[in-house]
Parts: sequence; C-alpha cells; structure tokens
Amino acid sequence: MFANLPKIAINLTKNQQSLIFAGWIILALNLLVIAIFYADLPETIPSHFNYRGDVDGYGKKNTIWTLPLIMCFTYTLLYLIIKKVKPWNMNHPVKVTEKNAPQVYNMSLQMLILMNLLIAIIATPVIIETILQAYKIDIRFKISSLSLIIVAVVTLLPIYYIFKMFKIPK
Repeated sequence: MFANLPKIAINLTKNQQSLIFAGWIILALNLLVIAIFYADLPETIPSHFNYRGDVDGYGKKNTIWTLPLIMCFTYTLLYLIIKKVKPWNMNHPVKVTEKNAPQVYNMSLQMLILMNLLIAIIATPVIIETILQAYKIDIRFKISSLSLIIVAVVTLLPIYYIFKMFKIPK
C-alpha cells in the first residue's frame, strides 16, 4: 500500500517544534492549575457541561483530573505518531510523487501538530469553568463553550489541509 511512496525524510521546523513544546506547556499548566486549587475545591464539583456551558452533571472533586489526564494521554500518543511514524507510512489524500512529497509530507505533519496543540488546549476552558463553578463564581460568560469552537476547528482542520494538498503541483 505504501511501498510506492517516496521515502523522503522530513525534519520538523523550529516553528513546528515550538508548537509541540507549547502543547506540553499547556498540558503542564492545566495540571498545575488543578493542583493549586484542588485542596480548596468542594467535595462535589461540576463534572459535565452542555453545549451552552451550563452544568448538567456533578461528581467528586477528583473527577477534575479526568479530562486533563485524557488530554495528556492523547497528546502523548499523537506526539509519538508525529515523531516516530514516517510520512511515507501515512495515508495522504493526493498522489504523492518525488516532486511533491516534501510539501505533502510537511503539510501532513503540520496538520497533525496543529491538531495536537488544539487537543492540549481543549481541556483548558473546561478546567477553568469547573473551578469557577465550584467556587460559585459567575463571570457571565461560559468559558467551557470555547471547547466547542476548538472541537469544530479540530474537525475542520483536516478538510482545510486536504484542500491545500490538492493545490500542490504533482
């Protein structure tokens, strides 16, 4: 299946490496924020928000760790794919030739890196909203609703890159 694809190594750019590092920082900050507030949280906290950002589920305070830990696991898994899987072993929506391989491979990696960064960010609004709601602080804006926007961007990002790849000359 992948036997005919050009085997051209692609090194991550400084910008791509910075985006990966930024994701690790965001994940660490999410965990740090929880650690700072955890001791003072009430025993029951919001554990789920609907699409409008309203609380529609409660749980024990240790449930606040669930989403960031899932995001850490997901981020790490996709990071390993980015670092270890060779681009010629990935599926691409366009015919990959010797001429366009560097651009297609780089675009594929860029898409994965951006998706991974968004995965790191996606838990942040929910964590902040959970802490605010637990302390009964109303800021008149449902921060957790921002996660829906991030999910939409993660969903549309591959479509954007597919269209970009079709514009690369063969």
